[in-house]
Amino acid sequence: MKRKWDTDDEALQKKCIDEVIARIDEIGDSSAGVIAAQDIIDIVTENLAPEIYNKGVRDAKKTVTTKLSDLEIDLDLLEQR
Repeated sequence: MKRKWDTDDEALQKKCIDEVIARIDEIGDSSAGVIAAQDIIDIVTENLAPEIYNKGVRDAKKTVTTKLSDLEIDLDLLEQR
């Protein structure tokens, strides 16, 4: 199931997963503390935040384009014949 925040960049997803797995392997069987948890969050943020941000920009651009098109139609309807 694709979530709306999932990235289309499969290489980026794999890189992020590989880095998190590598970090968990470094921790071993010991319980993950705050520093390790922050490391994992940093890995995810560093790898996915730009893609998520760009998706938001693309979604906003699409919304603005749609609204402008609707506005253009409304203005055309105001023209007198």
